[in-house]
Amino acid sequence: MRKLIIVIAFIFSITHTLAQEAPKTIKQDSLIVELPDSLTAKQKRQYLLKQAKTRDDSLKIGFWKPKNSQFGINFSQASFNNWQGGGINSWSVGALFNKRSEFYKNKGSFIGDIQLQLGTVNNLGQRPAKSIDRLFMEAKYSHKINPRINWFGTINFLTQFADGVVYENDGQPTEQRRTISGFLAPGYLSEGFGVEYKPVSYFVVQLGGATVRQTFVLSKSVFRDFTEFNKTEEAYGVVDGKNVLTEIGFQVIAAFDKDVFKNVNLKCRYQAFQAYTAKKGLPNTNTIDHNINLIATAKVNRYLNVNFTLLAIYDKDQIDKFQISQAFAAGLLFKL
Repeated sequence: MRKLIIVIAFIFSITHTLAQEAPKTIKQDSLIVELPDSLTAKQKRQYLLKQAKTRDDSLKIGFWKPKNSQFGINFSQASFNNWQGGGINSWSVGALFNKRSEFYKNKGSFIGDIQLQLGTVNNLGQRPAKSIDRLFMEAKYSHKINPRINWFGTINFLTQFADGVVYENDGQPTEQRRTISGFLAPGYLSEGFGVEYKPVSYFVVQLGGATVRQTFVLSKSVFRDFTEFNKTEEAYGVVDGKNVLTEIGFQVIAAFDKDVFKNVNLKCRYQAFQAYTAKKGLPNTNTIDHNINLIATAKVNRYLNVNFTLLAIYDKDQIDKFQISQAFAAGLLFKL
């Protein structure tokens, strides 16, 4: 647990550091300039960037891309009074926070990414339920082999904020509430090395032949409820008496991020993981895990936006079916 917290703090600190104010003018020249020793390293870099004239020269010093942070909140509501067409009074609210920072120097680049999403929906006469719940952080270093191919090293973390709850015998005297997921139950930590193909700035394919993935289930109550509800002997691949499952395997990631139309941005990330060896005692569960995340955002004006989110998961350690979550919302979006 302590090691996991240290790793998460490390990823967050990297992405926070990467978010330092970037020079507004990304320029540079191959000049040798005498600078006062009293200037800090950041001040020296900013001064040289202002004197620059080409991107190649700016890479010799290194530059930050302009910071990219967003905070959004979405709200919807519906009410009915003597409405013969039918309907249920309801309201929902959701929030998101995205932060991406990029630093480039010579043939290397460092990218930090944080994505936080949480939402709830409330229907009259029904229990409140989550509409979306995601906590994702990633830090990646890549180095150019040629203009389109890089080698890279990456570490990323994925979990959720709130408990995931189901009810057995819903509405009956024998009804039982079960918490089958929660924060760090499961949690996924992946570290890997490999090569990536990046033909254009908005699309990349990563092949991680040396990827280590840890699956955490740090809640005994989640383990108990999950195994009893799904009638299995392990929760998310973690067996009784353990808190973590470690696997070594091959990982493929394809990511797309582009403004496909004016004021319409599409982000899509596909991730597949195949362990090299089957888990002991569970030889038939060594299948490919798939994870898809798609976010389409359309800006109405400076602050108003509508967005569509799709999450899809296939992981036999959870359930032998495709899991799909989708949401459509409108609300406020602020650039920080």
